[in-house]
Amino acid sequence: QLRRMLEDPKIRRLTTAFTRQWLQLHRVGMFPPDPKLYPDYDNWLEQSMVLESEHFFGEVFDKNLPLREFLTSDWTMVNPRLALHYGMPPLEKTGFQRVALRPEDHRGGLLSQAAILSLTSDGTRHRPVHRGVWVSEAIFARTPPPPPPNVEPLEPTPSDQPKTTIRGQLEAHATHATCASCHRKIDPLGFAFDNYDAIGRWRTTEAVAGGKGDNPAVNAGGELPDGRAFAGPDEFKRLLADDVDRFAEAFVEQLATFALRRVMTLDDAERIKAIAESSRSDDYRLRTVIENLVMSDLFQKR
Repeated sequence: QLRRMLEDPKIRRLTTAFTRQWLQLHRVGMFPPDPKLYPDYDNWLEQSMVLESEHFFGEVFDKNLPLREFLTSDWTMVNPRLALHYGMPPLEKTGFQRVALRPEDHRGGLLSQAAILSLTSDGTRHRPVHRGVWVSEAIFARTPPPPPPNVEPLEPTPSDQPKTTIRGQLEAHATHATCASCHRKIDPLGFAFDNYDAIGRWRTTEAVAGGKGDNPAVNAGGELPDGRAFAGPDEFKRLLADDVDRFAEAFVEQLATFALRRVMTLDDAERIKAIAESSRSDDYRLRTVIENLVMSDLFQKR
């Protein structure tokens, strides 16, 4: 019966609703980009961003691809508007379509999609800490503790000082003992995507208002809490894919939260782990994960 239901057209209600909840897509456009800074941003681009993530999930579901594709892939789903936004070759057809990615596109998977990059930004700039929190929540199913009260905001670079990236300001900010422990875990997850601006465009320098000199070069390298180093978003995504067991368990927790309409607790941890482990032999293919969840006691005896 489950397999019959998975083939029914009504399943789009699942794939769309879960994608929006899991990836927090309702936040796209919450802080509209400043039209003076991002004049190319419009409503159709914003809608296309959300639709890319939904169509990407739908393609993984339709083809029953492994969960690894959510982290890194050599393809994505774009329409002509997004292809232009990403600097890809023009598309001959309208509508969303699967396209092969070139190394110079610096896309693939969910994490470098414009929807994700924009919802973790504000109307003027990217926000590495928010990007790191999003990765922690969506990819690791772990919500970091809130910042302490009265944290001083980042100030614009003084006109008599050299231009400084947001990363440089944050690294100076995180030297305080009350901030350092959490920033050490969160910041690298966000710094990995510093090559993308507030609306998800690739860049190698960061436009800095104020200050003296040229705009500084982007540094998207870092080190994960377990000591593994990366030199940019592509290497970062590969490191996540190398640890796909951890991601699969976190994904099952996200899926169970959606299916059961409640937050998972420590009492659920062993059953979530068992569902993930039962899916490993099939390379964590999406429909296999869904089937193992629905057939589990966690779902059947809720």
